[in-house]
Amino acid sequence: MTMLSACATTINAERSPESLLDTIVPASLAETYETLQYAPATRAGDMLYLSGVLAIMAEGETSIEPAIERSFDEIEMILAESGADWSDVVDVTSYTTDLDAHLGPLWGIKSERVGAPYPSWTLIGVDRLYGGDGAIIETKMTAYLPEP
Repeated sequence: MTMLSACATTINAERSPESLLDTIVPASLAETYETLQYAPATRAGDMLYLSGVLAIMAEGETSIEPAIERSFDEIEMILAESGADWSDVVDVTSYTTDLDAHLGPLWGIKSERVGAPYPSWTLIGVDRLYGGDGAIIETKMTAYLPEP
């Protein structure tokens, strides 16, 4: 087990203090970070950029709500690891493989989890997503976290 997978961590890139980037890797995503070589989130100054989080239906699931709930759980875990929550999010983009079928369930779960002030949110239809046939929605976002 590497130190990275032993605990949640922030990885400081080798840069000058003015351009220091912090890579946010919760412990449960350490293997993904190492194998796929992308950061779940990167902080650059006052801005936090979250990579896309997939909503993937499990085998045998007939409702998309559990997949969306799991994706929101992962988003909230990454935000928390970054010292943020939904109130810090300023911009969201979701990509969906079926705009008509997914909008209602996505917005229903969003309305339960995301309070005011509401972030900007764009929903884009695509023909497929990384993650196989069960991947139905991918959501990425930007948060504003001013230094104290």
